[in-house]
Amino acid sequence: MSIYYLNNGKKGWEEDRLDWNHHKMIMPLVGNTILPQEIEEDLQSKSSPIIADVCTGTGVWAVSVAEQLPQAQIRGFDIDTSKFATNLPPNVQLQRGDVFEPFPSELLGKFDLVHARFLVSLLRKEDWVPVARNFMTLLRPGGWILWEDSGPFEFRVLPITPGWSKYAALNWTFCNAQGMDIKYDPYFPYARTMVGKTNSLARMPATLKAHLDDAGFVDLMEKDYHTSPDEKLDIGTKESMLRLAYQTFLGMVASGKVEDMKTEAQAEKAVNEIRKEFEQGTLCFWTLNRVWGKKPVQS
Repeated sequence: MSIYYLNNGKKGWEEDRLDWNHHKMIMPLVGNTILPQEIEEDLQSKSSPIIADVCTGTGVWAVSVAEQLPQAQIRGFDIDTSKFATNLPPNVQLQRGDVFEPFPSELLGKFDLVHARFLVSLLRKEDWVPVARNFMTLLRPGGWILWEDSGPFEFRVLPITPGWSKYAALNWTFCNAQGMDIKYDPYFPYARTMVGKTNSLARMPATLKAHLDDAGFVDLMEKDYHTSPDEKLDIGTKESMLRLAYQTFLGMVASGKVEDMKTEAQAEKAVNEIRKEFEQGTLCFWTLNRVWGKKPVQS
């Protein structure tokens, strides 16, 4: 059973959030380098590279890659086909695919690159390595994995404010109860109050490279992208945080398991409190972790 909790709210809200994040937040953050240089050069050298985008969402990443690599064939997979964009480029095809299930045999060993982004809200701690191994089955020997992810607490605010602290405390309890691979930061007061209530502390996204290593990928590289050095990203970071917080609160409402977040009105009130804090000058920062590597040529 999926633990994904960001699919609530009005139709179109999550689709808009995913597309907005890609164009307004992620691409400016990575300097519009949608692929690491060595992956792009390798794919450019091929007459017709084949790329898989797992958990593709709307397909926004797949479409961007199709524009950069018009000779490539891109297949996007997602269990939720309702968010798929229409009017796709001719070299992009989206279809249903469940990362927890084996991929069809005709797809195995066919891809030059598998891309994954933001599975942190989908996977429990024990899921990362098996899912990564499932992705490896799609790759030809020597094919690339590119995984971009973050963590529920990679958004940081300064100074620590009551609205954001409430979000962080509720999110910690909610995510931890679902067994997610979350990151604990001992410098935040809310974390010190919650740590005694948990059995173990995970470290996503700092553990992403280790998960891929455990899955058997080789030649792994890693890079963190931080919004803090670029003031031009401040407004986008805050907007991204607000959209994520609202979807998270709605996920709590839908679960019925969070005592302090039972109604949509409570969700709106909580987000508006954070919004007001931002308007009063609170700063917000975010980190994206990108890891890439290869499937071994010989197993």
